[in-house]
Formats: sequence, structure tokens, C-alpha cells
Amino acid sequence: MTFQLPEKKTVPEHQADTVLTQANPVSGTKYTVLDTTKNVRIIAMMIKITWATTQPTILRIYVTIDGCTEIFGIANPVSGTNYQAVFSNWYLIAGDQTLQTADIVDRSFLFEGRSVKIEAYVEWATTQPTPLECRVKYAKW
Repeated sequence: MTFQLPEKKTVPEHQADTVLTQANPVSGTKYTVLDTTKNVRIIAMMIKITWATTQPTILRIYVTIDGCTEIFGIANPVSGTNYQAVFSNWYLIAGDQTLQTADIVDRSFLFEGRSVKIEAYVEWATTQPTPLECRVKYAKW
């Protein structure tokens, strides 16, 4: 007698990165990077903003996962710097995670969920011609 595994996918399949490049983003507006997607594993998220004169006060990635929201953010970001989402051991409060510049890989993926949506956000006093960029690496079942 031979044992056979079921024909069900047990390992998520990597997808092409989803990328947002938003010219002239409006302060306080959320821009969709990954629209609501079913059965997703988020591997990594990166965001950056580049400006000429006025520094933004807040740069964020909003993640809605199975109806709950996590916010990864940094105050006073540096122009043209890539920030990656990491779970901070110091801030174990849902909705208050961090964006860091260091290449820290301490887990194989950030999170997974049955329903996931990812949005990019920037806030500042003076809107100016500026690109907002966000990249998400993910896999699906």
C-alpha cells in the first residue's frame, strides 16, 4: 500500500511584486499598493518618498489583514531612502509598527491572511512634485 499526499497546495506560490509609483501624492491620501487579495503571505514591504524642499512629517504603510489594521510608519523620513516594514519588539501594540532602513531579516515572512490589502500614505504641510514608491513581495495559495 502506497501513501499519497492530497492534490492540495501546501506551499504558497510567489507572485510578481506589486509596485506603486505615485507622482505628486496628496497629503493624507491612502494609495492602494495591493488591493484586497485572498490567501496571501506577505514576504516584504518597502516604501520611499523623494522630495525637493518640504520634508513630509509621516510616511506609512497601512495593512488590513482579516479585518484588522496594522500601521508601519516613520516620522520625518529622509528623502530617497528605502524603508522596510518590520515588527518592532519595542512596540507590541497593534497598529504601531515601524519602518527601518537596515536590511534586517529575522523571519521568513511578515504575516499571512485570508484577506489582505496594503496601502501607502504620506502626510505633509505643503504638497509638491514628488514620487511616492511602495513595493510588496508576496505569495498566494
